[in-house]
Amino acid sequence: MKLKWVYIKNYRSCKDVRINIDSMQALVGANNAGKSSIIRALDLLFNPSTTKVDEETFWNGDSELQIWIEAVFNELSDAEKEDEKLKPFLRPDDTFHIARSATWKIEEPEEEGASPGDGKPVISQHFCKPMPKYVWLQEGQINGKNITEWWKNKDDLKVGDADFLGYTGTSKPAVGVWKEKVKEFIEAHLTDDDFEDVWNDNPQGYAGVLKGTLPHFIFVPAVRDITDEAKVTKTNPFGKLLYAVLESVTAQQKAELETTLEGLQKRLNRIGGAERLESIVETEKKLNDVLKEYMSCDLEIEFQSPSVETLLTTPQLFADDGFRNMVTNKGHGLQRAIIFSILRCYSELVTGAGEQKKKPMIFAVEEPELYMHPQAQRNIRKVFRGIADKDDQVLFSTHSSLLLDVAYFDEVIRVESTQEEIDGKKTVKSKVWQLPMWVMIEDLKARHGKDATAESMRELYSHAYHPNRSEGFFAKSIILVEGATEQYSLPIYAEASGHQLDALNISVVDSGGKGSMDRLYRIFNELGIPCFILFDYDRGNGDKNIVDKSVELLGLIGEPTDPPDAIMIRDNVACFPHKWETDLAPEIPGVEKLTADARKDMGLHGYSGKPLVARYIARKLTSQDPPVVPPSIHSILEKAVAVKWEKCCLCELQLEGD
Repeated sequence: MKLKWVYIKNYRSCKDVRINIDSMQALVGANNAGKSSIIRALDLLFNPSTTKVDEETFWNGDSELQIWIEAVFNELSDAEKEDEKLKPFLRPDDTFHIARSATWKIEEPEEEGASPGDGKPVISQHFCKPMPKYVWLQEGQINGKNITEWWKNKDDLKVGDADFLGYTGTSKPAVGVWKEKVKEFIEAHLTDDDFEDVWNDNPQGYAGVLKGTLPHFIFVPAVRDITDEAKVTKTNPFGKLLYAVLESVTAQQKAELETTLEGLQKRLNRIGGAERLESIVETEKKLNDVLKEYMSCDLEIEFQSPSVETLLTTPQLFADDGFRNMVTNKGHGLQRAIIFSILRCYSELVTGAGEQKKKPMIFAVEEPELYMHPQAQRNIRKVFRGIADKDDQVLFSTHSSLLLDVAYFDEVIRVESTQEEIDGKKTVKSKVWQLPMWVMIEDLKARHGKDATAESMRELYSHAYHPNRSEGFFAKSIILVEGATEQYSLPIYAEASGHQLDALNISVVDSGGKGSMDRLYRIFNELGIPCFILFDYDRGNGDKNIVDKSVELLGLIGEPTDPPDAIMIRDNVACFPHKWETDLAPEIPGVEKLTADARKDMGLHGYSGKPLVARYIARKLTSQDPPVVPPSIHSILEKAVAVKWEKCCLCELQLEGD
């Protein structure tokens, strides 16, 4: 069983959010965009508790609303499909469609005229499946009382020309017979048009079915104290792991342990007779000799010998990373890694592993990169990928580009916060953007008539990967440039022009060449990130492929594809007719001397070091008083910082955030 999609309504910042879920998903977005709201909504779905709901949990603080968290599960195993407890709740296509809801109930005052009491949350569970439109054919409605009422109008028990009385006879049937005949009647006469989706609320035994069959959901919040995780209780994961160890001990091994503990008791207490430690005997004798001076009494020192069960509550976790110490004294990075390890081992205990797999797991983590150095962050991604490849699912929120990969664009769920005013009150809503793999495959087919697979698509996009490019997933908007020349220079000119790009959350993303620009643009644009493209047309270049790529980029943006005669600057694109350094040269005072100085100062020769020369010139120009910014660059920056998202750029497809 896998989670296919989830719909969240009226929960925290999620007014109306639907998300498709695959094996691994990464939630990205600015702080307070709603990433944690999504993860915590899932936690409420899988692990419902009234302690997780208060008046502020409702969207916009409006506790008169109903929180609704809906989900569909697919890929059920054969055992799950045949589970007699689960089977009645499955849809005809063997999917499981469920929901949890939460409402705020105000307690009625005990006395008339008194103020209402405090409110409290009420959590309910629901399932949805197609039901016959006719209530007398709905299994959940069939009981003795209803049959009596229906029988009063038995001539109405028809669907089209099909008469239910032909199955029951003219005598009122019992409940069991009615249910049996209903199945036969439905099979013989009903079509798809005779069914409609119906939500069923709190059916008997359903809560147990959910608990026993839903995937095991493990939630690791951004702040979690290892002190609590390392304790041994019967309710926390580490304690359950150790108690499972006790359950796995054979009778012979347990007898050996108990014999050892009995031997310890004999060495400490009087029942050991001559085996008792002499020092304890002597201390006890001295106490009694002194006590006799006051009154006649026999004082005995007795040590409580622990049982195997008692010993299980005493372990402490030590970690040796070159220095052995308790884990609570280790760095936060190591502590967090230990928490992950405990919870994953606990999950295997609950869900099983390999051929003994009992139920799937969903591992949800807030900001797994916290306290982790870059190499550890890359390793976390590999670990998560390994979990997802074993038929479990991973969902995490992150601010680290090292946990993302452009080639896995379909893993990204971009969350943004939108604001609007309702009745004079400012409200905040989360909006999500996703780019499914099938959409990109269809776009490629429409553009080039080529079939593709997820694997071939990832291979195509893997050439565009670089951690610095993944930074674009976190930006409010992007200036997508061809190479290092623009990436080095633009931020310098931007600061001199009064545009603090980092403060504006604008990223200058180096595409690593013009060949990857269209791929990066498609990904970022379809995730709702406004992009301004800046590149060289390379007019007159003898390599036709380079010029063809310029034509493709202009066409992608919706601009005329002929080479421009001068630097072209539009709302979402700028194109140099030839090259940056050639076309900007007339706008740079003393450009020849600045270029020569740059090469001399940095020991550059020939045509090498073009990006370094461009950065040198930018620094020299902007360090003057007043700073000098080439007019075209100034115009480009004005357009780039104001760029807006306009529309889908994929062929014959219109995608927007849900």
